[in-house]
Amino acid sequence: MRLSKLSYVTLWAVHFDKVKALYKETLGLPVAQENENFVMFDTKGSRLAFHRLTKAPPLSRSTIEVHLEVNDVDEVYSSLKSKGVKFDEPPANRPWGTRSAGFKDPEGYVVEIVGPLRPGEPSKGT
Repeated sequence: MRLSKLSYVTLWAVHFDKVKALYKETLGLPVAQENENFVMFDTKGSRLAFHRLTKAPPLSRSTIEVHLEVNDVDEVYSSLKSKGVKFDEPPANRPWGTRSAGFKDPEGYVVEIVGPLRPGEPSKGT
């Protein structure tokens, strides 16, 4: 037996309505399925789902990072900033060969937009 494909990941969200609005309206991810307690977004690789959780303690540390691949990190960064997304820091070239910028969603999950390196800029470690 060989497992070879990650179909989707489901994350649980106490702040479900805010999380759903961020990923659906602000980030513009296409919705594959939704109801009042569940939403699944369709991306080119795997799908990302959120399920409503009625109560849970707040996240005290980063437990999940969602990486969304884009063609131009700086363009997406500027667009999302203009929509009110608060990034932790501006885009930077990373030593592992990508350019990225991250923020936390309403649930506290880290979301990173990731793309190709920007030529001529040094890499920055994290």
